[in-house]
Amino acid sequence: GQACQCFAFTPKTLIERDALVADLDRIRARGYSFDDEEKNPGMRCIAAPIRDLYGETIAGISVSGPNSRMVADRVDDIATHVMAAAASVSAALGYKA
Repeated sequence: GQACQCFAFTPKTLIERDALVADLDRIRARGYSFDDEEKNPGMRCIAAPIRDLYGETIAGISVSGPNSRMVADRVDDIATHVMAAAASVSAALGYKA
């Protein structure tokens, strides 16, 4: 695949165009993004979009932590809480799912 012209922060940073597109497809399907050491070694991050009255993504909310606390088995559970927080803020801004 074709690499984008971006900087790889770690060996896990997604820089191949096909990998980036596939990751965006997964994000859309599950409703949250998951950074598995793509920016910082030993760190994971889960994020969800905050939408405005018109459904536009205007911000995001995330939680980050070391792999020792954000173990792979808990990612979906943590993501559920992050998405709930994003939904709550979005609703307060007038977004109707």
